[in-house]
Amino acid sequence: MNEPSNSSIPQEITNLLNRLRGKIRRYILLEGTAKLLTVIGLVFWISFIIDWAYFQLSHFELPIWFRASYNLISLTTILFLAGSFIFFRLMKRMRRKALALVLEKRFPELNDRLATAIELNETNSPQNALTQAMLERTVKEVAQGSQQLPLEDVFDKRPLRRAVLWAFALFISILSLAIINQPAMARWAKGYLELRSDYWNRETGLVVKVIAQPGDRIKEFQDLTYKHGLGNDLTLLVETVDGKKAPERVQLTYRMQNGRGGGRTVMSRMGEGRFKHTITDLLDGIQVWVSGNDFTNPEPYLVKIVETPVLDQVQLECYYPEYTGLNQIDSETGNPQADIQIVQGTQIALPLNTKFDMISTANKLITRFSFETDQLKLQLERSSKDSATAPNNFLAWKNSEGEVIKQIALTQSHMTQMLDSEGRHFRIPFALVSEDKHTDSDTIPKYIPLIADQPIRIYLEDEDGLLVTEPIRLSINGIIDQAPKVDTQLTGIGKSVTRKAMIPLEGIITDDYGIQSAHFDFFVDQEKDFRPRPFRNKPSGKPKEFILQRSENNLWERFEVLPLDLKVGQKISLTVQAKDADDLSGPHETHGEIYHFEIVTDEELLSLLYSKELNLRKRFEQIFREVTQTRDDLSERIDQLQQSQTIKEKQKQGQSDPKWQVILEEIYNAVATSADRSLYGTRKNATETASIVESFYDIREELVNNGVATTQILSRIDDKILKPLTIIREQDFPDVDQQLGLSRLAIEKDDDPLPEIQTSIELLDAMLVRMQNVLNEMQDLLEFHEAIEMLKNLIEKEKELTEDTKKFRKNKLLDRLKGLGLD
Repeated sequence: MNEPSNSSIPQEITNLLNRLRGKIRRYILLEGTAKLLTVIGLVFWISFIIDWAYFQLSHFELPIWFRASYNLISLTTILFLAGSFIFFRLMKRMRRKALALVLEKRFPELNDRLATAIELNETNSPQNALTQAMLERTVKEVAQGSQQLPLEDVFDKRPLRRAVLWAFALFISILSLAIINQPAMARWAKGYLELRSDYWNRETGLVVKVIAQPGDRIKEFQDLTYKHGLGNDLTLLVETVDGKKAPERVQLTYRMQNGRGGGRTVMSRMGEGRFKHTITDLLDGIQVWVSGNDFTNPEPYLVKIVETPVLDQVQLECYYPEYTGLNQIDSETGNPQADIQIVQGTQIALPLNTKFDMISTANKLITRFSFETDQLKLQLERSSKDSATAPNNFLAWKNSEGEVIKQIALTQSHMTQMLDSEGRHFRIPFALVSEDKHTDSDTIPKYIPLIADQPIRIYLEDEDGLLVTEPIRLSINGIIDQAPKVDTQLTGIGKSVTRKAMIPLEGIITDDYGIQSAHFDFFVDQEKDFRPRPFRNKPSGKPKEFILQRSENNLWERFEVLPLDLKVGQKISLTVQAKDADDLSGPHETHGEIYHFEIVTDEELLSLLYSKELNLRKRFEQIFREVTQTRDDLSERIDQLQQSQTIKEKQKQGQSDPKWQVILEEIYNAVATSADRSLYGTRKNATETASIVESFYDIREELVNNGVATTQILSRIDDKILKPLTIIREQDFPDVDQQLGLSRLAIEKDDDPLPEIQTSIELLDAMLVRMQNVLNEMQDLLEFHEAIEMLKNLIEKEKELTEDTKKFRKNKLLDRLKGLGLD
């Protein structure tokens, strides 16, 4: 501030000091402004160089926080320096004495008079006349000399020139940059003044996308974020922005979000400006940066891991065809109850024509559910608040080429039935059929026809836009209702029967779901169609298994030939026919094995049986011989074992002979071999004897079933043959087998097997006596049949002789008539 003027100081001195004060302030203003501009220029160039260097090293823009902080610090520094260089200096008080001293220092010719005059003028002490006169004179001299003083010489202008020079140089450099490289200046302005995040004008621009499966769909990041399915391969696609320079190569850098590490790799080139890389089996979220030429994305792309949409459970609520009887019946309502079938794996089998609801439960909210087969496609879409398009829900049929030939939109009622409010549960009604039976109707059937055995593909898309990489595959196989299976066999009858025969058949009839009916079918000679005859015991209640039996004791059904009144030589074919209860694709009928019979006389049947008995006797004679050989072989071993006992007694008495040990080894080897051979032969003969017993039972039954059995014949077969043979099979052979086994065990233990072998011989002798008696009875029975056979031959010869006699007499009569001239 200026001091108030004093009337004792001339106006010239006051003006001089005021001019000096103004020049000092102008100098401060100029120098401070120059310095301040210099600082501003340095701030610009420092920020510009830092930004340029950082981008060259990292290809990133400086962080906004850094630039904002730099701006704040720079502005604070400029304001502080403005106060220091200009404001505070201008506000500083300049006293006249100080200004006078400045002038005295710069202009020595003032000879301290100016300072003295001002000092004395400012002193309030009283002065004498002489001092007052001297002061006035000094003031006048100073006032006269001050008019010519060059005040500019007071200042040292070198700092001002330096500051101005620096300010000018920096201003010119900034101006040149703005003129020569306007994009750089604009970049700096966007970065530091507008604080933009992407202010660098790069030659290259890259965009990261994802190639999603299935179908190689291109998916973009939303707000730099993409949701990816847990454990699936992530394929990243980098494309060059239109109008930008394509890089020669692109480097991918990623970092796991959980801190487990990361990676860096060069992406594969797919074409001009396109690059890709696949990260397999991604389990954790990652941050992604891509670099190419001068581009690196400043903010990382974020890949978040979410669960892939899957079906946690698929179950079928089945209503089987009524005839199968597979559904439980509600005791209160009488209606069938649904049978729940949980799909395990990828396949399940149901009877054809089954109606069922397929209930699927997903692990998360599903926005699109697509059910496809080769002939069918069903799509259910859930409206999304982020989607601009309306949901497309339809049922379509396809031809063999996979082209849609018919499509029907689903109504709201269908959607309510098939899709729940949570978007996780789906209930779709189907009817399992063997062929496509859709009509031209524009309405959707209550149960959608689903062709059995066709592969089913289910696609899911969740609220995150994730599709299952592989469709969920399922196959519902159709169980075709098979015709009943008839398994029968003849028992106690042969291919030749008499007119009064009763043909027994035993067996079992089975069906998948139940037998409706079963009966005999037969035809005579060359008839083309079967004639039915009912069983005495018919199937009832649609059993799945039916045993042919007249009663609990008679496990067979009999077909009586006598009512047909057939003649000798005629043929009859017999089988069993069964029918199931399939009222949708059936009923299915089937026949069992067809048996063919020829009607013969009683004598012819007995002759046939005689041949069988003769063969059985020959077989039994062979068994008798083999058992005899076994007995004789074991008898030879008795002498050897007694010899070995004699040698052992001599050895106990202290006698010795080197040959004895060799003899003992030979004896025991021979005995062991004989025991093994006898044991094997006995078991073989027991099996063959059992077969002979069964064959005699068949002969006996055949006699009875053909009505040719007499009480005498049956008694002899039962008491003289079957009974002793049964004893031989069930008692004699097991006893012999046991003793031979014990003898073999004794040999292995180095014990004496003589008692067991002797017992075996005794048992064999008793069995041979019983076998001989049976052979004698067989011989008597054969002689009886031989007599019958001879009688049959005599009758045949008598018939032939009678026929020949008739023919001879006829021919002789014709010859006489010709001799008489009669034709």
